[in-house]
Amino acid sequence: MKRAMAMGLGLLCITCTVPDIEELEAERPSGCDVNHPCQVQVRLTYEGFRPGCVTLRLVDAEDASRTLELPVEPPGLAGPATGQVGFVRSAGWSDTVKITASARERTCAGSEVATASAQGVVPEKGTSTVELTLSAWDEDGDGYVSATGGGTDCDDRSVSISPGREERCDFLDNTCDGREDPAPVCDGVDWRTTEPITGAAFRDVAPHARNQAWFVSDSNDVLAHVRQGSDGGFDVEPFTDCHGAWSTAWARPSDGRVFMGSWEGRLATRTLAASEPCTLTSFDGGGAAIQDLVGFEVGGATTLYAVSEAGDILRWNYPAEPVRVERVDADLRAIHGLDPRTLITVGQAGEVPVAYHVNADGGPWLRETLPPPSGGQHALHAVHVVAPGLAYAAGDQGLLLERAAGTWSTKPPYPVFVDGGVSPDILDVVAFGQGSVIAVLDTDDIVRFDGETWRDFRFGTEGFTAVEGLSSDELWSATLAGTGFHWGPLVP
Repeated sequence: MKRAMAMGLGLLCITCTVPDIEELEAERPSGCDVNHPCQVQVRLTYEGFRPGCVTLRLVDAEDASRTLELPVEPPGLAGPATGQVGFVRSAGWSDTVKITASARERTCAGSEVATASAQGVVPEKGTSTVELTLSAWDEDGDGYVSATGGGTDCDDRSVSISPGREERCDFLDNTCDGREDPAPVCDGVDWRTTEPITGAAFRDVAPHARNQAWFVSDSNDVLAHVRQGSDGGFDVEPFTDCHGAWSTAWARPSDGRVFMGSWEGRLATRTLAASEPCTLTSFDGGGAAIQDLVGFEVGGATTLYAVSEAGDILRWNYPAEPVRVERVDADLRAIHGLDPRTLITVGQAGEVPVAYHVNADGGPWLRETLPPPSGGQHALHAVHVVAPGLAYAAGDQGLLLERAAGTWSTKPPYPVFVDGGVSPDILDVVAFGQGSVIAVLDTDDIVRFDGETWRDFRFGTEGFTAVEGLSSDELWSATLAGTGFHWGPLVP
């Protein structure tokens, strides 16, 4: 599911049509246009964050009482990493100006999180350039800087937590006010179950919008789209025109189109419209099972990545055909990332768990260094990237790994209270922060790791196979009995 940090370019042009330079300076001392070129251009680089408010303070080096503040258009949460603003010298000022840029979280009333200063010399002719770099750390990209860096985000590795969020029923302190799930936010939140579909054995679930998800089966060619109604019940629409034993799926948020992989190594897609047939791709993986899919929709383009038991890593720039971009010596079980730059895939090589991350340079994928497993912990079955600096992977005999700042560490396994027993395998995992890691066990239970302790969440009898969620307060789970499980509030 999914977010690495995007960077952007904001550009401020302060224009004025007043022809006389003295009048121009009196009205707006910063003003410059084609008739009055800027004497100084300040180029700003935003490193590690995207501020919500940026200002430029000018002070005459010879007379500190002469000051001026200029607004700078911020880059925006989806924007790039640089900006530019120019000015002309005010009448009576010297030719040397101290320039200070200040950046704040979210709005101009937010906390100041970065400053940078330099001296600028105003030339008699032409334009001089001053470059400033504003640095802060917003790892989860939600617009709030880490509290350790002067910001207000108490957990900078979760987009579900920041002072600007609303409180949700999700086992997290969403608003950084020290309270977890205060009443009445959990009223009406519960597990609800869809009616079973005869002949379906659901292997994966792919939510694409609030209260809507696809379920895919590896028996009887069954796909099912599920929508929760306002009464808590579910509308279930089955499809059987996609022929295959479907093992995994991802659904596009913009329109609900589902993309699927099968145990036979096939890839396919279909829309919500019953009149539009299922489409199989031409990719031939030699029969190697496609074991996981993840997709991204950016700027109208859809890109998916899939992994197979043969070690294939596939890229699918839909509607083009899928292509193999890498093959590693491993049985790859899962893949996840916030975008194509943060992808991690996990699985098994021989009798050893393995993980690989995408190479930012476009070269071969890089194998990660994992902690030594215990005996019997041969494979990782699932991975979920929470933020660029936080991910979880899980596998055999309760193996749970946390990747923080590029280093993997082992977390406590689900406890076993029988002498000589071993922890159950973890089949799937989804996480929204260090306090909310949700896992499916092969004992047919859904459990939660709160950063220190495992807690029971849902006991089952239908054979849970997968868990997924687009937001921290809504989860979906699939079962081998052909039912779907949904946890969250009722539809308003």
